[in-house]
Amino acid sequence: MILSTTMVTVLGAAAVIFCAFSGFESARPFFKTLGMPDLVSAPVSKRILVGNLSSIFGGMIAAVWIWAIQRQEVVGQTSLCVSGSGCANALSDHTLNAIPFTNLQYGLFFVIWFCVLSFFALSIHLDHNWSKNGGFLNWGRNLSLIGSVIAIIMLVTHLGMVEESPAICPLCLIVVVANLLTLFQFHQLQNLHSDGAWTSKS
Repeated sequence: MILSTTMVTVLGAAAVIFCAFSGFESARPFFKTLGMPDLVSAPVSKRILVGNLSSIFGGMIAAVWIWAIQRQEVVGQTSLCVSGSGCANALSDHTLNAIPFTNLQYGLFFVIWFCVLSFFALSIHLDHNWSKNGGFLNWGRNLSLIGSVIAIIMLVTHLGMVEESPAICPLCLIVVVANLLTLFQFHQLQNLHSDGAWTSKS
């Protein structure tokens, strides 16, 4: 199962990296290579939306795995990460792995959160010229901001408060970066929409 965690980490990281480059002009040819030739000549907003969905996917699979590791730590039988590793140390203390003032684990929270973000991003992607896109972009940006703040709180907790800290969990880093990139791209999309450049190809 340790190999599976490595695969999830690589897949999540690849999805987030793809998101980071999706809006650049130099990334256009890669869409054809990835089986999306229609996006090569599509407006930049469409490419950013696909990148946004990629980032949400990367964050989602990392969050699912974090939640699985947290559940195993609760029952004391961790088989998804190496004992004594950064992930094991960071996710082993339930009291430090719940959102402050709640009993909601970070893993479960981010699974739900990325599902909500995917609803907004996918709705806009499926109807690029929908009249409610502006409102959905605003919701997506605001929710991404909240998710980013909570992800940073999780990271700071792991770096400063966990026993044997700093405890670096690659999956948690993917969740943090995915939140920040999703926030940045929703902000970019909101600006393109409000500036009248929503259908611009450059």
